[in-house]
Amino acid sequence: MIFAYLIALIAGTLSGITETLNKNITEKRYSVFSYAFIQWCGALILYAVPFFLWGALPKQITAYIYLGIVITIVFLGNISLIKAYKTEDISNINILSQVSLIIAFVTGVVFLHETVNIHKILGIIFIIIGIIVIFYEGKKIQFTTAYLLSLIAGISFGLTAYFNKKALYYFNPVSLLFIYNLCETILLLFLPKTLQDVKPILQKYKWKIVVSRLAVFVGFYLLIWSIQQGSISVVNTNSQTAFLLSTVIIGILLLNEKKNIAKKLAGSLLCTFGIILLNFF
Repeated sequence: MIFAYLIALIAGTLSGITETLNKNITEKRYSVFSYAFIQWCGALILYAVPFFLWGALPKQITAYIYLGIVITIVFLGNISLIKAYKTEDISNINILSQVSLIIAFVTGVVFLHETVNIHKILGIIFIIIGIIVIFYEGKKIQFTTAYLLSLIAGISFGLTAYFNKKALYYFNPVSLLFIYNLCETILLLFLPKTLQDVKPILQKYKWKIVVSRLAVFVGFYLLIWSIQQGSISVVNTNSQTAFLLSTVIIGILLLNEKKNIAKKLAGSLLCTFGIILLNFF
């Protein structure tokens, strides 16, 4: 099971690369639905080949109920987060959206009866403190629309880990990811303004989008496999924490974000200590 937890860390790092690029290309003037369509349709194209080689669809109705719940809550979470990115301070958004860590941890322990001990609880606490140290910039968190959207996104992503785990009792990872991206892409086609900005976004950010889709293609396979093999209370926390740490490191090393570097490094050390407690005790 430790191997699954290590794979989750790699998956989170790849998600960090993906999300850094997604933030970098998000502009207020372009439609939220256009960005979401590019993300899901791009992933769908990559997931299609493995699905046609190794995919299989379950016959149980329960499988599609869980899949439908995943599609609904991820759609809600992703759209909420993109909208929040466009309108408010990223640092506070990152703090609020990480409620997903608590949601996934609690659902794993309560509903899946995953083991919990004082070290795991302390690990979660250290990670949460580390996140606050990294991202909090002294600005008051007021419940504006963007901050509410951030909380909605965090709750949605936290619940996703649980429902993915339930869906994976029936689907193999190849099939789940293909059907999920297919449904999200089709759903967006019924919404207004989905296609209006696709062309200019692709023209302006083509290579960043390609790298982003390749990273998410590998990262989500690894994450789904980890969820299938391990405890979501640990897998999801590993993935989300690695995601945050990788975005901080990318910002420092590649994007020249040297502001508050001591605070970022201190928070990163707290998060790392939390991961150690969560995984090895």
